[in-house]
Amino acid sequence: MKKETLYVAFSTQKGGVGKTTFTVLVASYLYYLKGYNVVVVDCDYPQHSISAMRKRDAEQVNGDEHYKLLAFNQFKALGKKAYPVLCSSPDEAIKTADDFLASAGSDYDVVFLTCRER
Repeated sequence: MKKETLYVAFSTQKGGVGKTTFTVLVASYLYYLKGYNVVVVDCDYPQHSISAMRKRDAEQVNGDEHYKLLAFNQFKALGKKAYPVLCSSPDEAIKTADDFLASAGSDYDVVFLTCRER
């Protein structure tokens, strides 16, 4: 029997209340510590905060050999890569997640969606 993927959305009309932080903390806890397969759909349009944070982190790691070694050792110890972060508009978030799940080669337990309603 195929398991169903759980969709969890963190959304509010106000900015700056911790949606991005909470999403990253919960997704990271479930993925890295509990072993669930998660994907995050960042629909905090147009700034895509989670995706932008990932990009900044990657640039810092790739620009410094010390950070590169730390990241390599961390991911090696964890035995897994970083979980996927997809960018979407709020209107297309479910479709973006569904399309990703249909094309992904493995089962995902949880899809997190984070956005500010306009």
